[in-house]
Amino acid sequence: MDEERASTREQGRTTRRGLLALAGTSVLAGCNGLAGLGGGKEPTIRAYDLPDIDPDEDREPAIPESVPVDIAPDHFDATRNRVTTLLAELPTPLGPEDIPNGYVRQQLSDAATDATAGLDDARDARTELVALESLRRARAEARYAAAGWAVADRNLSVGSIQREYRQAVSEARSVRDAHEYVGTDPVRAALVHARIEDTLERVIDSRVPAQDGNHLLYIAEWGEEAESAQAHLDDARHLDEQFTMSLPADAGTVEETLTEAAETLLADVRSHRSGLPPEPTAEEWDIPERVIGDLRREADDGVARIADANGPASAVVDANRRLTRFQALDRLQERIDDGELSRPESAEAVREIRSTAYDALDAALEESPAPELTRTAVTSAAWRVAGADWELARYEGEFPVSRLDSTIADYVIATAIGRAAPDVSGRTVETLESA
Repeated sequence: MDEERASTREQGRTTRRGLLALAGTSVLAGCNGLAGLGGGKEPTIRAYDLPDIDPDEDREPAIPESVPVDIAPDHFDATRNRVTTLLAELPTPLGPEDIPNGYVRQQLSDAATDATAGLDDARDARTELVALESLRRARAEARYAAAGWAVADRNLSVGSIQREYRQAVSEARSVRDAHEYVGTDPVRAALVHARIEDTLERVIDSRVPAQDGNHLLYIAEWGEEAESAQAHLDDARHLDEQFTMSLPADAGTVEETLTEAAETLLADVRSHRSGLPPEPTAEEWDIPERVIGDLRREADDGVARIADANGPASAVVDANRRLTRFQALDRLQERIDDGELSRPESAEAVREIRSTAYDALDAALEESPAPELTRTAVTSAAWRVAGADWELARYEGEFPVSRLDSTIADYVIATAIGRAAPDVSGRTVETLESA
């Protein structure tokens, strides 16, 4: 669990600091031996000629996540106060006299630092939803640190935290079972209710810590999980309350509409899925194999039935996202068949590919009949572009152009998704309106 938790915290940090979660293995594949020179006849590119990207700059997606409902200022204030209250319980800084074990002390100190950074991230967030998520992570990190310190300071036991966690899970189930799908505009309702469904499911389906390491950190992990569960529950309730308040008093239910639309869209997903091209089998993957393989997996990854989804709204949003991938996949396959997709041989071509990706994402929202629905389909593509920028900024010297394959593939995939998204969103809107 220590390793799993460390991975989770690292993802939280890199969301702010540079896309490690998205860059992942592609960084290793694309940047191994970045300073080396190309051999043989393969063209080379100088890093100096590539787009000028600051390697130390925080990389964030051009299109951040959002939700079409206002978050009340007092909800943000309450969450910030919770974080600062938890952090105030720790002596600052933690020293060897407080916690002799250096590794344990560092874990608590890092959590407190990340919680403070989360407060800063929330203030700088470009959308209210991103701010909400930053504060939610900050709450969990602050509780991890506070719970760990409470073990050292007053020998806190795990029982009370476990009861707190179980209570949050029980309440989340009750909220889910009693949830009413109110709304007037089925598109807006789908987007908000999907967020509520997914947020509640994060509580209900959460994984509890395993006692396989340091006792203090085990209780700290329980504190983190209990706080995260409560934070998700609080946010789900707030989204529901705010959305309901924004509707007229006589707003009815859209549950049947969402359910019928989800069935129609998921049937379309299953039809497309049966026609997916086979996984590329080439021993060495060039850009065509990379884009088809990656996009194929994205299109194939999701629910096939409403029963598998977190609810009918989530099924609608997920189906729209996957149908966007299917259309992007078809477009890319056509380009490959026509011989239009190949490895760039100059820095100028790389610049053009990158610029095209940004233009496609911007145009996706501008041209969409339902920009907020399209946003849910292209945000992950925007993360791909930010991750590709993160990689591009780290190349040095002169190197074979093939080392850019994973980076170029990300730009190409994002471009295809951006261009496909408006049409797919339009069809999804038609499906919702006719359900």
